[in-house]
Amino acid sequence: MLLFGNSQKPLWTTIAVVDEVLGAVNRLFVRLQRRVQGIPRGSAQLYERLATRVIERMYVYVARSACSKIGFCNFVLDVGCGVGSLSIKLREFCGPQFVVGLDISRAILRLAKKNFDRSGFRGNLGLVQGDAHAMPLRDKCFKMVLSTGTLHHIRRPEEVFRECGRVLREGGEAWIYEFSFDAPEEAVRRTAKAFDKPAFLVKLVAALHGLPRSAYSSGYIAEALSKSGVKYSVEFEDMLTKIVISPRRPVKTFT
Repeated sequence: MLLFGNSQKPLWTTIAVVDEVLGAVNRLFVRLQRRVQGIPRGSAQLYERLATRVIERMYVYVARSACSKIGFCNFVLDVGCGVGSLSIKLREFCGPQFVVGLDISRAILRLAKKNFDRSGFRGNLGLVQGDAHAMPLRDKCFKMVLSTGTLHHIRRPEEVFRECGRVLREGGEAWIYEFSFDAPEEAVRRTAKAFDKPAFLVKLVAALHGLPRSAYSSGYIAEALSKSGVKYSVEFEDMLTKIVISPRRPVKTFT
């Protein structure tokens, strides 16, 4: 049975072929992005103009979702903050929080500072240049750690997962988000509608700027989570895949 047009191939076959091509694109781009840590100067301008505009709705969604967990007047860390879009949305939607943006790229942080200055929230936003594998931050200093679209850049994710657990206060959580192009088609349609973008464009962005669900179930992310020793769960929210990390403190014993 044909499901559209005059094509000689059923819809499920076409979707499978597209996903196979996008999978190859994703593997190539993840390999390149893990090799090059941070976004260089020229690419930083392009990233700000293109990528952040396409995924702006994700920052709104994540910020609004995080507000109830963050509470009032707390410290929040944005790992891989990029040009500061999520940090600004957090301050805008969640009230008087102090948000620290961490990124390894000096070029990106220059753009983030300009965006912070224009936002009107400069006094509640800070920037730190540093490597997420070894964050230059004290233990137990953040109520919440957030990260969007950074995990696919990370060379040794198990180290980043441990670092997220280390900087969290008791009762805090880290939410690490990535796009997954291999989400079910119904999830793709819902995401495309929410983002007000064509479904194929959203899938393409997810392939260029994300990790497939398979990486969390049996791939290198699943292995890294297991090695990290953190307490975690993986949740699927349409095309967004979310890792939730909680601090696992040593249990005190008395003799």
